Amino acid sequence: MSVLRFGVLGPIGAWTADGDRLALPGPRQREVLARLLVARGRVVPLAVLIDDLWDEPPTGAAAAVRTFVAALRRALEPDRAPRSRSELVVTEGTGYRVHAANVDAWEFEERIRADLSGARRIEQLEGALGMWRGPAFDEVADRPWAAGEVAKLAELRLGAVEALARARLRHGRAEEALADLQAHRNEHPNREQAWVLSAQALHEVGRSEDALAVLRRARTRLVDEFGLDSSDRIARLEHDILANDTAEPEHDLWRSTATAFAGASPRSLLTASADLLRGLAITNGTGLSRAQSGRAATVDQLRSLDDPELAAQVLVRLEVPGLWSCLDDPVRSAELVSMARACLDQANPATRARLLALIGVESRGTRGTAGLDAALEAETLARELGDPAILVQALNARFLQSFHTIGAWPERAAIAEELLAVSRRHDLSTYEILGHLAGLQAAAAMNDVATADEHAEAADRLGARHERDLVAVFTTWWQALRSTLTNQDSRAAYERALATLPGCGMPGVIRGLAPLTRFCLGRSTDDDFGPNTPYVRPLLSNDRDVLRAAPAPPPDHLAELRWALLGEAALRIGDAHTAQAVRAALAPAEGEWIGAGTGMLSLGPVSELLARLS
Repeated sequence: MSVLRFGVLGPIGAWTADGDRLALPGPRQREVLARLLVARGRVVPLAVLIDDLWDEPPTGAAAAVRTFVAALRRALEPDRAPRSRSELVVTEGTGYRVHAANVDAWEFEERIRADLSGARRIEQLEGALGMWRGPAFDEVADRPWAAGEVAKLAELRLGAVEALARARLRHGRAEEALADLQAHRNEHPNREQAWVLSAQALHEVGRSEDALAVLRRARTRLVDEFGLDSSDRIARLEHDILANDTAEPEHDLWRSTATAFAGASPRSLLTASADLLRGLAITNGTGLSRAQSGRAATVDQLRSLDDPELAAQVLVRLEVPGLWSCLDDPVRSAELVSMARACLDQANPATRARLLALIGVESRGTRGTAGLDAALEAETLARELGDPAILVQALNARFLQSFHTIGAWPERAAIAEELLAVSRRHDLSTYEILGHLAGLQAAAAMNDVATADEHAEAADRLGARHERDLVAVFTTWWQALRSTLTNQDSRAAYERALATLPGCGMPGVIRGLAPLTRFCLGRSTDDDFGPNTPYVRPLLSNDRDVLRAAPAPPPDHLAELRWALLGEAALRIGDAHTAQAVRAALAPAEGEWIGAGTGMLSLGPVSELLARLS
């Protein structure tokens, strides 16, 4: 068996020609492999290896390195005959070098530099970026000898993201470009090209006002926050948008309404825009993506006006119901929460309750109890006011904040039941749909397939009646999970579910979900697992140090499933300490199914895992 490929675009790894991942030994052996790969086929003298592995080399360091190399050779070539020459990690003189014809970082560089155009260029760049499983040389990125290679690869990756966006824009695929650019811009706000491309993409999809707002934010942030001078590219693009944008609403009603608002005050325009954005956010994936950008632009405008009363009126109109407890854009949500908190002291009770509900919704999935406290106070105020519209918002916030408690699905089922009762009584269709989807998740968590089916059917009926396309994302995933819970062949159902993710406009839902799903189904071990990486990596590495380094899962829909992954790794590695911690964390959920509360995937009954952990 020979190694086909080495991987450094993420955790250090090696795969056979058949695609099987090799179980590499401990961290020192992987560090040696990484150091040899950094050398790109050149010999690394033993003395250099010793200096790179230790700040103060111990006695017997040379013997230790030889031991590391021997263990590495056995892992990479398990079928090699004893005392025969290694074909991969070769001794030359007093040093070592690695024969590596196929390394993902080298292939990545070749792909992004290929001279292609049009659709082939897009495909090539998408494939190149898809090779990344995490930060380059993840485990050793802080070593001085890796710094140059890590920095180079990181810069090449950022350039590839921007090159892909340019290629998509040239090929008329602005919507695809925009989805990636928003995240890219938030992660790297000091890159002018990220701002310019985002504005171009917004303009191409007919959102010229948003494009101009992005350029204004770019100029402010680049100069004020990073001390950078914006180039004339920003000014030229701003001029082009203002001069050439002739897009108009196609419908007479929209045109006449827009004309009527032309002379309105900033207060009227902001409140009307907020109402429009709230409606847009619950239509479909495109509407949700556009509403998210619009909310950010609205917050920027409110900040510039410095009017707390107006800010409160607009912010309460920006509430968007949430079913999933992972934020789509933590930075934007934090801005909303900060501004909402600044308005609380001057707000009347009704406005205060709505602001608190907004805070609860927009701080979901984060550690600490501030969001939960806000949700509980919002619920108390809503009940005192007797206002059903505020009560459903507060119940939504409490549902999303309930994930601070493991195994609380009976409580969430009760919240869903009240959401349904209040929304039906007062014709609040959006929250009626939300109640059914939350009820579906609660029933799934407790393996109550019949009840989950009833909620799914009701949600689909309401979604069709009120044109809420995003409902189908969650009910399609339920059908996939249902096939698992009822011991049916789930392959086709999960392929249909995975097909709903592109374009759904919910980054918080989809971030890392596809590779995690394939991993849990036993179909993949070689993907970028996104925020799930710390919980999957111990199973891939079989490394106690990696397992112990994994953080406690955040309080969201995936907490129980992530704990379970750590538990499986603890069982495989034989780490009794971690097994005990996982058992304590999951004990309150003993009557539930691992992860089934997502409405998407499950690893089986919690009780079975607890029994094995004991």
